Amino acid sequence: MTTQSDFKNFAVFTVDISSVEQKTSKEGKPYAIAAATLPMEKGDPMSLRIVALNGIAASIVSGQHALVGRLGYDEKDGKGTIVFFPTKVEHAPSDGKLRNYVNLTLRAGQDSECRYSDAGNFWGRVRMALSQGKDASGNYKPSLWLTVKGFTSKEGNDAIPQALAKLNKGDLATITGRLAYEVSETNGKGYFNLFAFKVEPPQAAQPEAAEEDCPY
Repeated sequence: MTTQSDFKNFAVFTVDISSVEQKTSKEGKPYAIAAATLPMEKGDPMSLRIVALNGIAASIVSGQHALVGRLGYDEKDGKGTIVFFPTKVEHAPSDGKLRNYVNLTLRAGQDSECRYSDAGNFWGRVRMALSQGKDASGNYKPSLWLTVKGFTSKEGNDAIPQALAKLNKGDLATITGRLAYEVSETNGKGYFNLFAFKVEPPQAAQPEAAEEDCPY
């Protein structure tokens, strides 16, 4: 049986932080909210909201930084934004390589769709959701929906799309990969993608520390 402690939500991003607001919650605890962007390999950067709680709040300053933490999601006025909750702040990598790494346990919202390209390479995709749990009133928060994509490697290894091909609606899988953002030419809407490097069933993990209540 898969338990809550088996679920993964881990990310490492190199982000450009712009405006930062240092605040104090009603309980007297410091927190910070910042606007940031995650550079993409192609196209425009992805916008993020940074929410840093307690001891980490003072470390959130403008500039480029590498953040370690977990993902959240928020919807306002019909627009979705990825929220990043950092647990560690580091200087931007000295090697110049931008970090974009996630390890997430997701649930398939539909059966996977797989096919062969014109060049004969197998590839697949499936819409999957990262659950945000319930709010203080017991209502489910909006999930972060991602289109998970997997392609045959240049060496001809099709293990990733074959793993996606086995996923049916309702199945859980832990996906390791990188985030991307795409604006549809058809309807102009933005979609969050996850290019998979590894697909595996949820694995038992040590229970994570209890999440602090978000003050915003």
